[in-house]
Formats: sequence, structure tokens, C-alpha cells
Amino acid sequence: METHDLVIIGAGPGGYSAAIYAARYQMDVLLIGEIPGGIAGTAHDIRNYPGFAKVSGMELMMKIIEQAKLLEVPVKQTIVQNISKGDGGFFIKTGKEEFFAKKILIATGTARRELGVPREKELTGRGVSYCATCDAGFYKDKIVGVIGGGDAALTAALLLAKFASKVYIFYRKKEFTKAEVAWVTEVEKNEKIEVMFEEEVSELIGEEKLTGVKMKSEKEISMDGLFIEIGGTPNTKLAEELGLELSGGSIVVDKEQNTNVYGIFAAGDVTDRPFKQIATASGDGATACYTAFKELRSEKATL
Repeated sequence: METHDLVIIGAGPGGYSAAIYAARYQMDVLLIGEIPGGIAGTAHDIRNYPGFAKVSGMELMMKIIEQAKLLEVPVKQTIVQNISKGDGGFFIKTGKEEFFAKKILIATGTARRELGVPREKELTGRGVSYCATCDAGFYKDKIVGVIGGGDAALTAALLLAKFASKVYIFYRKKEFTKAEVAWVTEVEKNEKIEVMFEEEVSELIGEEKLTGVKMKSEKEISMDGLFIEIGGTPNTKLAEELGLELSGGSIVVDKEQNTNVYGIFAAGDVTDRPFKQIATASGDGATACYTAFKELRSEKATL
């Protein structure tokens, strides 16, 4: 069985940043993740990450992943099935392998939040989508809608406007309160985009594929595609099994990224940090790795 100083679970910016720092500290590190780049890799247009005036999420994450490769960070593209506590560390099981880690970093991010209306699952892939970066090209000269009021929703609408003939944004509040002002300004300037405040989709129309939506206000709008951008739900299954403290569905961490269980750290969107960005996830990962490094060094000194 392989033994590592640190096993990182999650292949997004938090996980990879931690892996890069671990390699620089010459720690024996292993990164396990299902999707290289995580949700960050699906971002269409990033303009607030230092060093890049404009970059796609995939391009940014590929550069980060390439840096980890140059540092020879070992990566397993798989899913962690189970973690159990052992003497001096933790046993980690994937589908086919088992590892022992002295320290663990959970950077499992979030899963796309569903709208929760009837027939949503049946129409997913048939007009309903959760990734504008993936599917925008299918809606050339068509009418589409976006649900949400954060940066993800507004950037999705701007991307879709490059293909679609008309883009609606449905937002349940009176104004945008979460999105960056710069994105709001771009949306307001785009003639293809129409924002419908204080509106919520209550019903999806269409049998074999989406043909429209019905609002709570009883208004019906015909459209070919609907993109749901209402945030994510933290992936805390492993955290719950390990008995980590949660608050509002997220892992509680201190300023050094410690959880309530010694030897387990958390970073990125899965934590209770209020501001969730690629830059902050990267910082969390770096901090968690440094804390783990200090602990390992201190434990070695006491032997």
C-alpha cells in the first residue's frame, strides 16, 4: 500500500495549488480527482485572476495542471469511495486501490445546483443545461434563457449572446446583488440580452425537448434552451463520513484551513469561506499545504 505525507482529494484550483506547494516543499504528495480542473475548468471568461487579463477556465486550469506535471506531482483520475481513520493517518480507498495518508486535504468543490422543477432531469441534455461553455455552440440563432444572478449567470448570458439570437436572464430579485459591476454593465449594454427581474421559472414546457418555460407569474416564453446557473452544493459526502463539522452545508475551517479533525484540512468552495473564487480557492490550498507541512515537520521533530 502506498503511503503519502499528504493526499489531496479534488482536482480544482484549491487541490492543484496545494499540490504545487507540496511539491515545492518536497512532500510526498498524491492528488486524487475525478475531473481535471473541476468546475473552474468550465468557466467561459475569467477576468479577475492575477496575471491574466482574460482567460477561459479550461485554459487557466490547463496551465495550472501543466505546472503540477512539471513538478512531477502524481495524479490519480478516479473517485475516492471511502476514508477511514488509522494509526497516525487515514486509509483512502478508490475503486481499485488503497492509500495511506498522514494528512488529508479535502478540496472537493461543489456540484451544480438543480432548479428543482418537474421534468428537469428528463429534459437535461434536451434543452436544459448547466454548462454554457459546453453547450453554447448548439444554440446558434436560437432563443435561450439563463437562470441566476451571479457572475456565472451573467457570463453565461454573454457567451450565449455570441451564438443565440435572443437571451433572457431570469432573476428572482429586483436587481443584481452578487455579480461584479463590470459584468452587469456588459449585460446591460448587450442588445441581445433581456433581463427579467422578479421572475422565477416554475415549469418546463416540451415533451421530447424544451420548447419554452412558464413563470410563477403565469407568463410563458418560448425558447430552445435553458441554462441553470444558480450556484452549487458543496460536495461534503466524505466530510460527513469523517465527522467533520459543517455549517450551512459547508466544511468549517479556521484561518489555517484546519477542520475539527486533526490531520484533515479543507480548501476552496467546499468550505464555509464566504467569498468563493478561483483566486481564493488557490490561496486556501496553499495555506492548507503549508499548515500540513508545519504539522508533519513538528511531528517528525518529536519522534
